[in-house]
Amino acid sequence: MIYLIQLTKSRKHTRLIRIKKLFVAITLNYKNLFDYLIDAAIFQKDDLDYLKVDVNSKTFSWVIDIPQKQEKLFIKQTPDYRSLDHDVRISKEWKLDNFLQSHKDLDSASSLIPEVLHFDDSNSILIYKCPNDYITLQSFYENQEAFPIALAELVGTTLAKLHSQTINCQGCDTFLTKLEESKLNYQLPYPDYLSEYLVSRIEPESLKKTQAVSWRIIGIFQQSEVVREIVTELVLNHRHCCLTHNNIQFQKIFIPRHWEKLELEIPDCDKSLIKMIDWEACSWGDPACDLGKAILGYFLFWLNSMIVHPAIDIKKSIQLATIPLGVVRPSIVAITKAYINAYPNILEDYPEFLKRVVQFAGLGLIYQLLAEFQLQPEMALNHQELYFFIATQLLCKPEKFLSI
Repeated sequence: MIYLIQLTKSRKHTRLIRIKKLFVAITLNYKNLFDYLIDAAIFQKDDLDYLKVDVNSKTFSWVIDIPQKQEKLFIKQTPDYRSLDHDVRISKEWKLDNFLQSHKDLDSASSLIPEVLHFDDSNSILIYKCPNDYITLQSFYENQEAFPIALAELVGTTLAKLHSQTINCQGCDTFLTKLEESKLNYQLPYPDYLSEYLVSRIEPESLKKTQAVSWRIIGIFQQSEVVREIVTELVLNHRHCCLTHNNIQFQKIFIPRHWEKLELEIPDCDKSLIKMIDWEACSWGDPACDLGKAILGYFLFWLNSMIVHPAIDIKKSIQLATIPLGVVRPSIVAITKAYINAYPNILEDYPEFLKRVVQFAGLGLIYQLLAEFQLQPEMALNHQELYFFIATQLLCKPEKFLSI
C-alpha cells in the first residue's frame, strides 16, 4: 500500500497525517476496520486486544476506547461517499482544522476541535483523538437526570468566544467562503435535497430519492404559508459574520467528566474545556444559528419526555411531560445570558439576534423531524404533529419564548 505523506504540526508535537491512500476505495465496516487502522500505522496488531469499539450509527462513525493511553478515537467516514459526484464534507473538516491551527490568534476556536490524528481523502475518512474522560453532553444530561446551570453557562460562553474571536479574523471569511459548496448553509447534512424543498419547489425527478413517508412533513410544511415564508427568509437572508458550526447537537459536544473542577482550576482560560465534532456543515455564517441549535437541545429533552398519541391532545401531552419546560427553562436562560455576558457587543451589532436565536431553534426542530423521517420514520410519525406545533410557535412567536 502506498501513501502520500504530509508532516504537519499539531498543538504540542509533530504528527503524521496520511493525505492520500493510493488503493481501491473502501467502505469501513467491522470486517476491515482493524486492518485499515493497522495499515494506516495507527495501531499494531498487539494493540487490538485492549481496544473497545462502539458503533455510533447516528453520526456514521466508530468510537474506540484505548485504556492504555487513556484516549479515545472518533473514526468518521462520509456515508455512501462513493455514490456522490463531489463530496467535500470530510476534507472540509480537515481544512478547517489546518486553518485554525495556523492562526495563533484563534486559540479558543482551534481548541474546540479535538486533535485530528488521521485524514484519508481518497476514502473520505477522518479520525479525531480525545482524552477518554470526555463524555457527550447528551449522555451527561441523560445519566445525571439534572441540568446544572453552570454547565449551560459554560456552553454559552464557549459559543460566544468562538463567534467573537472569529468575527474579526483576517482572512477567515475568505477561507470559509471558499469551502462552502451550497448557497443554503442551514440545511440538513443528510440528505441535502430534502431541506432544499423547504425553500424551493419540489422537482419530480427527486421524488424517487426519498421514502414516501418523508413527504408527510413536507406536505404539512407547504400548507403553512406563514411558516414557509419565515423559514425562507431565515435561510436565504441569514447573517454572514463569523465561524459557525451550524449543526450543534448535544451528542456532538464533549465535556470532561470533572468539568466543574477544571473550570475552577483554570478560570478564563483561552483554551476551551469543551470539544465539538462534526464540523462538516461549518460556514462563515450566522451566530444565532449555533446558539439556537444549542437551545433546541434543551427543548428536545422537554419534548421527548411527553406522551404522544393520536388520541391525546397536544396540550395534554405538554401537561404530561415527565421533564416539564420549567426544568429546562433555567438552562435555556443561563446559556443565553452567559453568551450575551461573554459577547455583549452582539446586541449592538445584531439587534435582532435574540429573535433569530429562537427562530433558528424552530428551524432546527423542523430539520430534526426531517432527519427522523429518514432514519426513524415510525418515531417521526409520532412526533410530527407535536414538533411542527412547537416549531411553528418558535418561528412565528419568538417574543413569547424570549420572555421565559
